[in-house]
Formats: sequence, C-alpha cells, structure tokens
Amino acid sequence: MTLLNSKDDLKMAIANWKTQPFNVIQSLLFNNPNRIIEYSVRDENGGWKNRADAPAAVIRLYEHETSEDRTCLQTIQFVHHMLIPPGGRHVQELHIHPDAEEIVVITRGSGTAVIGGKSSEVSAEDVVYVPPGVEHEFCNTSDDMLGVLFVCVPTGTGLGKLAEAQQS
Repeated sequence: MTLLNSKDDLKMAIANWKTQPFNVIQSLLFNNPNRIIEYSVRDENGGWKNRADAPAAVIRLYEHETSEDRTCLQTIQFVHHMLIPPGGRHVQELHIHPDAEEIVVITRGSGTAVIGGKSSEVSAEDVVYVPPGVEHEFCNTSDDMLGVLFVCVPTGTGLGKLAEAQQS
C-alpha cells in the first residue's frame, strides 16, 4: 500500500475520448505499458496470423501509447472508445484475441455484434462478453453513431506473458 502524505501526492488519471482521437472516431483512453495480447486474423489459407506482423493501412491503437498518466493499467490491456458511423464496423475483419477476453459496453446507438459466427442486435446500455479465441466484430446497422467502449483483459497464456513482462 502506498501512503500519501497529502492530497497533492495523489495523481488522478482522467480520460475523455476526445483527448486522443484516432481516425476521428476512436480513442485509446487507458493502456497497460506491457502490451502482450495478440490480435489475430485469418490468413489466405484460413489459419490464424498475428495482425501486428502485417503492415496496416490505418493507425492501430495498440501500437500507440496514451499519455504517461493514462499508461497506468496493471492487468487490463486497454480501455478503448469508438464511435462507429452508420454502415461501419469496428475493425477491417473478423478477428480473435487468443490470449484475452473482452467486455464491450454499448454507450449509444444500435448495431450488430457478431461473436463466434452468431449475430445479435445490440443497443445502448448493453454489455457484451467476448471469450478468448472467439471471432468477433461490431457493426453499425443504424442511421446514428454506434458508441462502443472496449475493455480487454489477458487470460490463459496472456496472464503468463503479462507476469513475465512485469518481471522485466
């Protein structure tokens, strides 16, 4: 436990999605300095490949840091906010995190969650669980912006990779 000598010793990290926008509609609010989770996509043969191994035409949030005060998470890998425009999707392709689970909070609008090949309608105030290793994406099927908050946490081998990274 850290003892604070005064209220001036306490540093509070506060994030607003507008403070670090990427592609105008998304923002990395908080992140972990130890990036260990994998973002995998299908290759041309239907197998899995790490998306980080291929060049990207867009900015990838996991390749960027937040400001020092918001690079403060110890177990959660990131908290990411996105506004998906009508007809849009949150990623270029279905993907998995083989070593992490994800909680997705719908903050506004409505759309479709595709998880493990099953589609479900989602709307504001819904909370969706994405298990490790399950293909997923979120699509905006409405005429308004779809607000989504992603929280990704390592599991299984991801916990081992995180513990190892924290030791170094």
